[in-house]
Amino acid sequence: MDLAKLQASIDAVDRANQTIFQDWQLISQALAPMVIENGLRVVGISGSQGSGKSTLAQYLVEEIVALGVEAVAVSLDDFYLTKQQRRELGETVHPLLQTRGVPGTHDTQLLRRCLDSITAAPVDVANKSPVEFTLPSFDKGLDDRAGFARVQASVLIIEGWCVGVEAQPESLLERAINSLEKVEDSSLSWRRWVNQQIHQHYSPLWSYVDYWVQLRAPSFEQVHQWRGQQETRLPELQRMSRAQLTRFIEHYERLTRWQWQSADLQPGLKVALADNHSVRSVAVS
Repeated sequence: MDLAKLQASIDAVDRANQTIFQDWQLISQALAPMVIENGLRVVGISGSQGSGKSTLAQYLVEEIVALGVEAVAVSLDDFYLTKQQRRELGETVHPLLQTRGVPGTHDTQLLRRCLDSITAAPVDVANKSPVEFTLPSFDKGLDDRAGFARVQASVLIIEGWCVGVEAQPESLLERAINSLEKVEDSSLSWRRWVNQQIHQHYSPLWSYVDYWVQLRAPSFEQVHQWRGQQETRLPELQRMSRAQLTRFIEHYERLTRWQWQSADLQPGLKVALADNHSVRSVAVS
Protein backbone atom coordinates (compact mmCIF):
# COMPACT_ATOMS: atom_id res chain seq x y z
CA MET A 1 0.00 0.00 0.00
CA ASP A 2 1.40 3.39 -1.04
CA LEU A 3 0.72 5.48 2.08
CA ALA A 4 2.01 8.72 0.56
CA LYS A 5 -0.30 8.31 -2.42
CA LEU A 6 -3.24 7.59 -0.11
CA GLN A 7 -2.55 10.70 1.98
CA ALA A 8 -2.22 12.79 -1.18
CA SER A 9 -5.56 11.50 -2.43
CA ILE A 10 -7.22 12.35 0.88
CA ASP A 11 -5.64 15.82 0.90
CA ALA A 12 -6.95 16.42 -2.62
CA VAL A 13 -10.60 15.81 -1.67
CA ASP A 14 -12.76 18.89 -2.27
CA ARG A 15 -14.14 19.33 1.25
CA ALA A 16 -16.77 21.81 0.13
CA ASN A 17 -18.32 19.24 -2.20
CA GLN A 18 -17.30 16.08 -0.38
CA THR A 19 -19.75 13.20 -0.39
CA ILE A 20 -20.24 11.62 3.02
CA PHE A 21 -17.30 9.43 4.02
CA GLN A 22 -15.52 9.89 0.69
CA ASP A 23 -12.28 9.41 2.61
CA TRP A 24 -13.43 5.91 3.61
CA GLN A 25 -13.68 5.00 -0.07
CA LEU A 26 -10.10 6.09 -0.67
CA ILE A 27 -8.82 4.15 2.33
CA SER A 28 -10.75 1.05 1.25
CA GLN A 29 -9.44 1.29 -2.31
CA ALA A 30 -5.89 1.34 -0.91
CA LEU A 31 -6.45 -1.46 1.62
CA ALA A 32 -8.39 -3.99 -0.46
CA PRO A 33 -5.56 -5.01 -2.86
CA MET A 34 -3.16 -5.33 0.07
CA VAL A 35 -5.58 -7.58 1.95
CA ILE A 36 -5.93 -9.88 -1.06
CA GLU A 37 -2.26 -9.92 -2.10
CA ASN A 38 -1.18 -10.87 1.42
CA GLY A 39 -3.89 -13.48 1.92
CA LEU A 40 -5.24 -11.77 5.03
CA ARG A 41 -8.25 -13.44 6.62
CA VAL A 42 -9.26 -11.05 9.43
CA VAL A 43 -9.12 -7.24 9.45
CA GLY A 44 -9.98 -5.42 12.68
CA ILE A 45 -11.39 -1.88 12.69
CA SER A 46 -11.25 -0.14 16.06
CA GLY A 47 -12.64 3.26 17.00
CA SER A 48 -14.88 5.11 19.42
CA GLN A 49 -18.66 5.19 19.20
CA GLY A 50 -19.86 7.01 16.10
CA SER A 51 -16.42 7.20 14.48
CA GLY A 52 -17.52 5.50 11.26
CA LYS A 53 -16.30 1.93 11.81
CA SER A 54 -19.36 0.26 10.27
CA THR A 55 -19.27 2.52 7.22
CA LEU A 56 -15.57 1.88 6.64
CA ALA A 57 -16.09 -1.86 7.07
CA GLN A 58 -18.83 -1.87 4.45
CA TYR A 59 -16.74 0.13 1.98
CA LEU A 60 -13.84 -2.25 2.49
CA VAL A 61 -16.07 -5.27 1.89
CA GLU A 62 -17.33 -3.71 -1.35
CA GLU A 63 -13.80 -3.04 -2.60
CA ILE A 64 -12.58 -6.56 -1.77
CA VAL A 65 -15.62 -8.12 -3.45
CA ALA A 66 -15.06 -5.93 -6.52
CA LEU A 67 -11.62 -7.55 -6.83
CA GLY A 68 -13.20 -11.01 -6.92
CA VAL A 69 -12.82 -12.16 -3.31
CA GLU A 70 -15.77 -12.84 -1.00
CA ALA A 71 -15.75 -10.73 2.15
CA VAL A 72 -18.19 -9.98 4.95
CA ALA A 73 -18.29 -7.45 7.79
CA VAL A 74 -19.60 -7.95 11.30
CA SER A 75 -19.71 -5.68 14.31
CA LEU A 76 -18.55 -6.74 17.74
CA ASP A 77 -21.93 -5.32 18.78
CA ASP A 78 -23.60 -8.22 16.96
CA PHE A 79 -22.06 -10.55 19.54
CA TYR A 80 -23.79 -8.89 22.50
CA LEU A 81 -25.36 -11.28 24.96
CA THR A 82 -29.14 -11.43 24.87
CA LYS A 83 -31.17 -9.12 27.06
CA GLN A 84 -31.99 -12.04 29.38
CA GLN A 85 -28.35 -13.05 29.69
CA ARG A 86 -27.37 -9.48 30.58
CA ARG A 87 -30.23 -9.26 33.05
CA GLU A 88 -28.81 -12.34 34.78
CA LEU A 89 -25.34 -10.76 34.86
CA GLY A 90 -26.88 -7.67 36.40
CA GLU A 91 -28.44 -9.78 39.14
CA THR A 92 -25.44 -12.01 39.85
CA VAL A 93 -22.41 -9.78 39.19
CA HIS A 94 -23.27 -6.06 39.00
CA PRO A 95 -26.38 -4.05 37.97
CA LEU A 96 -24.39 -2.08 35.37
CA LEU A 97 -23.92 -5.24 33.32
CA GLN A 98 -27.54 -5.14 32.24
CA THR A 99 -26.44 -2.39 29.83
CA ARG A 100 -24.80 -3.68 26.66
CA GLY A 101 -21.37 -2.38 25.80
CA VAL A 102 -18.44 -3.22 28.01
CA PRO A 103 -16.30 -6.35 27.77
CA GLY A 104 -18.16 -9.15 29.46
CA THR A 105 -21.45 -8.34 27.72
CA HIS A 106 -20.44 -10.13 24.49
CA ASP A 107 -20.60 -13.80 23.60
CA THR A 108 -16.86 -14.32 23.21
CA GLN A 109 -17.21 -18.07 22.71
CA LEU A 110 -19.39 -17.44 19.66
CA LEU A 111 -16.91 -14.87 18.38
CA ARG A 112 -14.05 -17.35 18.79
CA ARG A 113 -15.96 -19.95 16.78
CA CYS A 114 -16.43 -17.45 13.95
CA LEU A 115 -12.75 -16.53 13.99
CA ASP A 116 -11.75 -20.18 14.09
CA SER A 117 -13.94 -20.85 11.06
CA ILE A 118 -12.51 -18.08 8.88
CA THR A 119 -8.90 -18.81 9.83
CA ALA A 120 -8.99 -22.63 9.90
CA ALA A 121 -9.05 -23.12 6.13
CA PRO A 122 -5.70 -22.75 4.34
CA VAL A 123 -5.18 -19.44 2.59
CA ASP A 124 -5.79 -19.88 -1.14
CA VAL A 125 -5.63 -16.47 -2.78
CA ALA A 126 -5.45 -17.89 -6.28
CA ASN A 127 -8.72 -19.81 -5.96
CA LYS A 128 -10.26 -17.31 -3.55
CA SER A 129 -11.95 -20.18 -1.72
CA PRO A 130 -14.63 -18.91 0.70
CA VAL A 131 -15.48 -20.46 4.08
CA GLU A 132 -19.04 -20.98 5.27
CA PHE A 133 -19.83 -19.99 8.85
CA THR A 134 -22.54 -18.40 11.02
CA LEU A 135 -22.72 -14.76 12.15
CA PRO A 136 -25.14 -13.28 14.69
CA SER A 137 -26.97 -9.95 14.44
CA PHE A 138 -28.15 -7.58 17.17
CA ASP A 139 -31.09 -5.16 17.10
CA LYS A 140 -30.08 -2.06 19.07
CA GLY A 141 -33.58 -0.64 18.96
CA LEU A 142 -34.92 -3.74 20.69
CA ASP A 143 -31.69 -4.17 22.68
CA ASP A 144 -31.65 -7.89 21.93
CA ARG A 145 -30.20 -10.48 19.58
CA ALA A 146 -31.99 -10.54 16.23
CA GLY A 147 -30.91 -13.96 14.94
CA PHE A 148 -28.21 -15.69 12.91
CA ALA A 149 -27.21 -15.95 9.26
CA ARG A 150 -25.01 -18.35 7.29
CA VAL A 151 -22.39 -16.53 5.23
CA GLN A 152 -19.56 -17.42 2.88
CA ALA A 153 -16.37 -15.39 2.83
CA SER A 154 -12.61 -15.53 2.49
CA VAL A 155 -12.11 -12.30 4.45
CA LEU A 156 -13.83 -11.21 7.66
CA ILE A 157 -13.90 -7.54 8.68
CA ILE A 158 -14.69 -7.16 12.37
CA GLU A 159 -15.31 -3.69 13.77
CA GLY A 160 -16.10 -2.44 17.24
CA TRP A 161 -15.44 0.26 19.77
CA CYS A 162 -13.37 -2.04 22.00
CA VAL A 163 -11.88 -4.30 19.33
CA GLY A 164 -8.20 -4.60 20.26
CA VAL A 165 -8.62 -3.34 23.84
CA GLU A 166 -6.25 -4.65 26.51
CA ALA A 167 -6.73 -4.78 30.27
CA GLN A 168 -5.73 -1.78 32.37
CA PRO A 169 -3.22 -1.89 35.20
CA GLU A 170 -5.10 -2.40 38.48
CA SER A 171 -3.91 0.97 39.82
CA LEU A 172 -5.76 2.86 37.05
CA LEU A 173 -9.10 1.40 38.11
CA GLU A 174 -9.10 3.17 41.46
CA ARG A 175 -10.09 6.64 40.28
CA ALA A 176 -13.62 7.12 38.95
CA ILE A 177 -13.55 9.02 35.65
CA ASN A 178 -17.22 10.02 35.44
CA SER A 179 -20.40 10.21 37.50
CA LEU A 180 -21.51 6.72 36.50
CA GLU A 181 -18.42 5.15 38.01
CA LYS A 182 -18.44 7.44 41.04
CA VAL A 183 -22.08 6.85 41.96
CA GLU A 184 -22.90 3.40 40.59
CA ASP A 185 -19.53 1.64 40.96
CA SER A 186 -18.13 3.12 44.16
CA SER A 187 -16.88 -0.35 45.17
CA LEU A 188 -14.90 -0.70 41.88
CA SER A 189 -16.38 -4.18 41.45
CA TRP A 190 -17.82 -3.44 37.98
CA ARG A 191 -14.54 -1.96 36.71
CA ARG A 192 -12.51 -4.84 38.08
CA TRP A 193 -14.82 -7.50 36.66
CA VAL A 194 -14.78 -5.89 33.20
CA ASN A 195 -10.99 -5.63 33.32
CA GLN A 196 -10.72 -9.32 34.19
CA GLN A 197 -12.99 -10.21 31.27
CA ILE A 198 -10.65 -8.36 28.90
CA HIS A 199 -7.66 -10.24 30.23
CA GLN A 200 -9.27 -13.68 30.16
CA HIS A 201 -11.63 -13.63 27.18
CA TYR A 202 -10.90 -10.70 24.85
CA SER A 203 -7.13 -10.31 24.60
CA PRO A 204 -6.68 -13.87 23.28
CA LEU A 205 -9.09 -13.11 20.43
CA TRP A 206 -7.03 -10.22 19.04
CA SER A 207 -4.31 -12.64 17.91
CA TYR A 208 -6.68 -13.72 15.11
CA VAL A 209 -6.53 -10.25 13.54
CA ASP A 210 -4.06 -10.00 10.65
CA TYR A 211 -4.29 -6.24 10.13
CA TRP A 212 -5.69 -3.30 12.10
CA VAL A 213 -7.31 0.00 11.21
CA GLN A 214 -7.58 2.42 14.14
CA LEU A 215 -9.91 5.42 13.89
CA ARG A 216 -9.07 8.20 16.34
CA ALA A 217 -11.61 10.93 17.17
CA PRO A 218 -10.15 14.37 17.94
CA SER A 219 -11.68 14.40 21.44
CA PHE A 220 -14.33 12.78 23.61
CA GLU A 221 -16.64 15.68 22.75
CA GLN A 222 -16.94 14.23 19.24
CA VAL A 223 -17.82 10.82 20.70
CA HIS A 224 -20.89 12.41 22.32
CA GLN A 225 -21.71 14.33 19.14
CA TRP A 226 -21.30 11.43 16.71
CA ARG A 227 -23.05 8.88 18.92
CA GLY A 228 -25.93 11.32 19.29
CA GLN A 229 -26.21 11.53 15.51
CA GLN A 230 -26.50 7.74 15.37
CA GLU A 231 -29.35 7.81 17.87
CA THR A 232 -31.43 10.09 15.64
CA ARG A 233 -31.48 7.38 12.97
CA LEU A 234 -33.44 5.02 15.22
CA PRO A 235 -37.27 5.02 15.27
CA GLU A 236 -38.39 7.82 17.58
CA LEU A 237 -39.86 5.51 20.20
CA GLN A 238 -36.58 3.60 20.45
CA ARG A 239 -34.33 6.62 20.94
CA MET A 240 -32.66 7.48 24.23
CA SER A 241 -33.17 10.89 25.79
CA ARG A 242 -30.17 13.20 26.08
CA ALA A 243 -29.71 12.21 29.75
CA GLN A 244 -30.03 8.50 28.94
CA LEU A 245 -27.52 8.80 26.11
CA THR A 246 -25.01 10.64 28.30
CA ARG A 247 -25.24 7.91 30.94
CA PHE A 248 -24.97 5.23 28.24
CA ILE A 249 -21.78 6.73 26.81
CA GLU A 250 -20.25 6.84 30.29
CA HIS A 251 -20.21 3.02 30.25
CA TYR A 252 -17.74 3.23 27.35
CA GLU A 253 -15.67 6.22 28.38
CA ARG A 254 -12.97 4.55 30.47
CA LEU A 255 -11.91 2.03 27.85
CA THR A 256 -12.26 4.46 24.95
CA ARG A 257 -9.82 6.83 26.60
CA TRP A 258 -7.57 3.92 27.57
CA GLN A 259 -7.34 2.77 23.96
CA TRP A 260 -6.31 6.27 22.92
CA GLN A 261 -3.46 6.10 25.46
CA SER A 262 -2.39 2.55 24.63
CA ALA A 263 0.26 1.36 22.19
CA ASP A 264 -0.77 1.21 18.55
CA LEU A 265 -2.25 -2.03 17.29
CA GLN A 266 0.15 -3.64 14.84
CA PRO A 267 0.46 -4.17 11.97
CA GLY A 268 -2.02 -1.61 10.81
CA LEU A 269 -3.12 1.84 9.81
CA LYS A 270 -3.80 4.78 12.13
CA VAL A 271 -6.47 7.19 10.89
CA ALA A 272 -6.77 10.55 12.68
CA LEU A 273 -10.18 12.18 12.25
CA ALA A 274 -11.18 15.83 12.19
CA ASP A 275 -14.22 17.37 13.91
CA ASN A 276 -16.32 17.00 10.74
CA HIS A 277 -15.56 13.27 10.44
CA SER A 278 -13.12 13.75 7.55
CA VAL A 279 -9.67 12.13 7.67
CA ARG A 280 -6.92 14.43 8.92
CA SER A 281 -4.02 12.01 8.44
CA VAL A 282 -3.07 8.36 7.95
CA ALA A 283 0.00 6.59 9.24
CA VAL A 284 1.32 3.06 9.49
CA SER A 285 1.44 1.57 12.98
